[in-house]
Amino acid sequence: MSEISPALENYLESILIIQNKKGLVRVTDLAQFTDVKAPSVIEAVSNLKKKGLVIHERYGHIELTGKGLSIARKLYAKHTMLKKFFHEVLGLDEDKAEADACTVEHYLSKEALHTMLMFTEFVHTPESNASDLLQKFFEFARIRKSIVPEAGSSAQEPDVPAEITLKDLEVGQAAVIRRINDTTSLKRRLLDMGFVKGEQVRIERRSPFGFPVDVLVKGAHISLRKDEAEKIIVEL
Repeated sequence: MSEISPALENYLESILIIQNKKGLVRVTDLAQFTDVKAPSVIEAVSNLKKKGLVIHERYGHIELTGKGLSIARKLYAKHTMLKKFFHEVLGLDEDKAEADACTVEHYLSKEALHTMLMFTEFVHTPESNASDLLQKFFEFARIRKSIVPEAGSSAQEPDVPAEITLKDLEVGQAAVIRRINDTTSLKRRLLDMGFVKGEQVRIERRSPFGFPVDVLVKGAHISLRKDEAEKIIVEL
């Protein structure tokens, strides 16, 4: 079976969630759940069908195959674990933990994921006494946030390297995609267009006013607005 893109992984996981809630999954259900237009959903389902991961007859419901169900369950388990790590270990609020889990779940190495899982288990082991350490960390974080200078303050802040986005590239300049810094339907749309981690992109043309910009990715020319280009984090 060929490699599954992050976008298709999102669809597999979404099908499983809808299936668990409603029993049957139709294109309209998947489009509503993912906030993606029906034609894009149909194309994604067609790709999943070619890979032997779903069964879908025209105008019928979508059903996961044995392979598709196995992959979807693994993806959902990974998502659940990451959300638990962000929420219960790092103390992020539940909505933020959910969004961040969705953002990073497709890009973590198995080693990083396994280590985070072990640490989460460790924290919840009574003999580890990790809960005391976590409480101290949360208190430290609370105090640290309270003394962060307001915008425009002259206080010295840590020197953090600025990330490069697709918006920053010049015409003719190429880079490799690191991630999409977004958790809305825009991320899914960009993934569907081919802006996936590890893919090379090059700026072909700019409009006289700078945007939109013509980007070459996977042999296709894609026109992006400024707000879209600045969501794509790249490295030179």
